[in-house]
Amino acid sequence: MNKAPQKKIFLIMIFISIGFTIFSYCTVDAGSSDQSKKKILVGGDFDYKPYTYKDSNGTAKGFDVDVIKHIAKEHDYLLEFQFSRWDKALNNLENGEVDVLLGILYTEQRDSVYDFTIPHSEEYYGIFARKGCPIKDVSDLTGRKIIALEGDASVERFIKPMGFEKNTFFVNSLPKAIHLLSTGKCQAVLAPYSIGLESIESAGIENIEVVGPPILPSLYRFAVQEGNIDLLSNLNDGIDKLKSTGKIEDLRQKWEFHTRNEISFFKVIRYSAIGLIPIILVILGLSLWTRSLNKKVREKTQMLSEKNASLKELNATKDKLFSVIGHDLRSPFNSILGYSELLIKNKHQYDEDKLEYFVKGINSTAESTLNLLDNLLFWARSQTGQIQYQPEAIGLEEVIARSVNFANPSASIKNISLNHIPNHEIEIVADRNMLRTILRNLISNAIKFTHTSGKIDVYCIYDQNEVKITVSDNGTGMNEETRKNLFQANATISSRGTENEKGTGLGLILCKEFVETHGGTIWVESEPGKGSDFHFTIPLVNTKKNDN
Repeated sequence: MNKAPQKKIFLIMIFISIGFTIFSYCTVDAGSSDQSKKKILVGGDFDYKPYTYKDSNGTAKGFDVDVIKHIAKEHDYLLEFQFSRWDKALNNLENGEVDVLLGILYTEQRDSVYDFTIPHSEEYYGIFARKGCPIKDVSDLTGRKIIALEGDASVERFIKPMGFEKNTFFVNSLPKAIHLLSTGKCQAVLAPYSIGLESIESAGIENIEVVGPPILPSLYRFAVQEGNIDLLSNLNDGIDKLKSTGKIEDLRQKWEFHTRNEISFFKVIRYSAIGLIPIILVILGLSLWTRSLNKKVREKTQMLSEKNASLKELNATKDKLFSVIGHDLRSPFNSILGYSELLIKNKHQYDEDKLEYFVKGINSTAESTLNLLDNLLFWARSQTGQIQYQPEAIGLEEVIARSVNFANPSASIKNISLNHIPNHEIEIVADRNMLRTILRNLISNAIKFTHTSGKIDVYCIYDQNEVKITVSDNGTGMNEETRKNLFQANATISSRGTENEKGTGLGLILCKEFVETHGGTIWVESEPGKGSDFHFTIPLVNTKKNDN
């Protein structure tokens, strides 16, 4: 037999074996590389072009998709897109079926369920109507059949506040809404300007136009499940980097966003800057103070390592403090920063109505934030022994009157009747600042849980031993379980008020500590739907005036 062919066959088999080994190694190596990446499930609307949509092959596309792909590349994430109807997409994030949701607008209601990134894109809503119809402005929408997207932010931010809820119908995709408008099934569609025009152009529709000025200035963000701090931080870092490098603008140009120009008002920027300066100073001061507090916490932890009870109490104080700073302060500052970013970046697009809208929004948010900071700083200082009890002889009725006058503007916003029912003047010995803080928190709490056009009374009754001060409202009231835990520092009982006002639960804890510092007691009498009466006492020590 000829050995030459056998030798060739043998060499060929060796090369095939080597090639197969190399191929297998590369395949295993590539697979292990993918397995080492952290998978992120990404949700979004299946038909919300140019932000998120599925193309004809079912592939996820859009501006938001490009943004998160850039972030994923930086952090070595493996993305899996699960786009669906918008209402289902919201539920998927809430139920943990996806890790992040694209193309979402911030609302107070959503903030209680999700955590939001910083804004990556701004947009306005528009009123879409058929050409030649009588709808020309927001005022013309009353009684008209309106269509909006299910689960859309416009429901909470515009439709309900404007009283359009009864004549609004909902569909599961924006192109469907545009089609219904075009064929006469409704009279108006509320939708983001750029997205609505994209749907019109894609469908080749020519009988629809945008009427009236822009409404609902909005900031698009990503959202994660509440408490997913690591993912939220990486998304924020990625968005910030895309903004600082200008890549975010390149992506907007790629997707050809539609824009509309409005008259500019440079004084908007000036007013915003004036409003933001004290807030920035507060943030800087708070940052320095928290560093100092954190240092003291570490020192006390080391000193009291053998006193477990004291150590647990101190850690609980620190956790509560940073929880409030990390969550409750983030929401108002997100709102303020969002408004200011819109004002600064779009200074050529605002009329006088928007000027008033933004200034009111910044003012309202700053006022509630200041109240939160007051309580936060008082509480933290009291926990670290930095507040000294400084009693002095003061006129009780005068202090009550000043507290009521201070709270009257907030009560007026809800058309609440806030009344001080004076008794004859009596002088007591008390810490003036502590007493003001108690009254401010109890009155503010009553305003929060009293409906529009409600009533609040503040009065005092005294005898030979003590004076009892009462703040009485006819608001929502509370059940027995809530009353039982109301003044507990370790209980999470903070709830939203009648106008969705937010709180931290620190105010009533402060009241209890300051009342007990005076040697008094504090309690509440309340029933659901019948209002609440908050009472507290201050002992009288040689304070009765001589009758001459």
